[in-house]
Amino acid sequence: MGGGGIRKSPTRPQALAASISMAAPNPTPPIEGVRGGSSPPAGAGRSPAYELSGLLFVLFLLVLWECLARAEVLPAGAVPPASRVAAALWELGASGEIFAEIGRTAGRALAGFALGGLAGVVLGFGCGVFPGFGRAVGTTAEFLRPMPSVALIPIGILFLGLGFGLCVAVAAFACCWPAYVAARAGAGAAGPELRDTARAYGLGRAESIVFVLAPAALPQIFAGLRTGLAVAVAVAVTTEMAAAPNGLGSFILEASMAGRPERMYAGIVAVGALGAALNALFLALRRRALVWLPGTGRP
Repeated sequence: MGGGGIRKSPTRPQALAASISMAAPNPTPPIEGVRGGSSPPAGAGRSPAYELSGLLFVLFLLVLWECLARAEVLPAGAVPPASRVAAALWELGASGEIFAEIGRTAGRALAGFALGGLAGVVLGFGCGVFPGFGRAVGTTAEFLRPMPSVALIPIGILFLGLGFGLCVAVAAFACCWPAYVAARAGAGAAGPELRDTARAYGLGRAESIVFVLAPAALPQIFAGLRTGLAVAVAVAVTTEMAAAPNGLGSFILEASMAGRPERMYAGIVAVGALGAALNALFLALRRRALVWLPGTGRP
């Protein structure tokens, strides 16, 4: 009898985690884009046939692109055949030029994502947990949130000049808001069942935030961060086009102005590949962080 009471305290976080995984609403559909409301386990819908169908569709689009360009259905000076773009991409890869530009853009996007994502999560979670703070900050946040990030480029140039700092700052501003919205909504994901569980364990305010509110909010926070990561890449490329001497955005713009569309499209393909790679890495991290959530699965 007494031994059971002694063992109860060390296992309290584990018991709370189990309660959260059972009682918290399953947010997998909005995170993964799964339709129908059910949460398939990790790997569901990712069979070899599923992957093959995706590759075949990409191949179909490339063949269609090649045929339409060769037949001059598409403007010859604006859309070169896919084979020419592939040749340009191979040449750029062999010289290392495209990898250097990818590295610059990735560094700016990830730095902006780290700063903006952290700021958005802290701000949004704080607003969700502390209503008074939310009322004080909410009006300002809603004023800034719809503001186009590119509108800040002229201001950023005055303070930061051209290059790395400007791209990071604009990307951070842009990706802050998806994280803010998700974290604020996630802070309210702990329903009465979880709050009752916290009270049953005698948790104080701080412990409830750490062991109940934060774990319950994590799935939605990761959903917002995933969106923010894509936004950070897109905005970093856009800012490079306007105010950076290098990076994929600058590379694409220079190729377009020089009348070399095959290099321009090679740069666009590189942007897509960068975004897909970062998304895959983020999903792997999310699976590890949310391994306790039903339907998330294990890495």
